[in-house]
Amino acid sequence: MFPSLCCSGRSEFICCLCVFKNSKDMLLYLFLLLSHILGLTAGDTISPDQDQFTGTEGKSVTMKCNYQTDDTRIALYWYKHDSDLQAPQFILWKGAKDFTGAEHIPDKRYESRTTETSTELIITKLTLADTALYYCALYTPQ
Repeated sequence: MFPSLCCSGRSEFICCLCVFKNSKDMLLYLFLLLSHILGLTAGDTISPDQDQFTGTEGKSVTMKCNYQTDDTRIALYWYKHDSDLQAPQFILWKGAKDFTGAEHIPDKRYESRTTETSTELIITKLTLADTALYYCALYTPQ
């Protein structure tokens, strides 16, 4: 996972890193942290449904996060972190509630379903390269 954790935020994705491999990683982290903090209100929460998942090569796996917010325009993000040497990589975002229908999913092996209280990441055609730590994040534009 991360080299060292210093604190936690209001989203499963937000955490403070104490050690950075280079300035590029630090800038990316600060950008992501600020964008999520600015988009979250005090009552927003998001957390995974399960801590671990297993799958079979060539098959599919579904991961789920539950969220709570009073906002109605919501974007739910998924990130993949497969190495302590790299920053988490963006997978997709999908809108929910009043933002339903909006999405950006660059890799078609990934799918997402959202409800009023949850988001799912579906990875199809699993490979060993899919072994990683996955993050869900909640963004509520102001």
